[in-house]
Amino acid sequence: MKLNEIIKNRVSVKKYLNEKIDTSMILELLDDAVYAPNHKMREPWRFILIDQERKNVLKQAWINQSGTIEPQVEKKFDNVFSAPMVITFVMKLNQNYNDEIEDLQAVAALIQNFMLLAYERGLGTAWKTPGFIELDGFKEALGIQTDEIIADLVMVGKPEKFPEPKPRIPAKDKVSIY
Repeated sequence: MKLNEIIKNRVSVKKYLNEKIDTSMILELLDDAVYAPNHKMREPWRFILIDQERKNVLKQAWINQSGTIEPQVEKKFDNVFSAPMVITFVMKLNQNYNDEIEDLQAVAALIQNFMLLAYERGLGTAWKTPGFIELDGFKEALGIQTDEIIADLVMVGKPEKFPEPKPRIPAKDKVSIY
């Protein structure tokens, strides 16, 4: 499949087959994805892989940190972690605001690279930024440092089926030529 077809056909997947995902394949995809553009080669990212076997360990660590998880937050957690694997994309904060914006853009480009590469290999993905990624107990359970943020969680797995892509407004309809 050509790159433009991959870009147009990759969609967010919500339902996955209950099949374990090979960690070595995920690492290979991440190794390719890190070729995202990033200013001054800061490479402001790191990754935490959480498979189905470790999801309950994470949940219990979060409960141990926080004392409890509110039911609606637990429901969102269970929804995101219904995928066979969830990748946490962690970004180091930067004291310089402009550098931090560039770093966040670089992490977003890396995530897009990863999701396209995963789709090319037949995996489904979904980009998630649930509110619980900002909660101290969740961050502490994952080992997120005070100088880091969780930029995103990406659900990964073999999809039950790929949804149909939704149409986009053509770029030419949004272009102004100065």
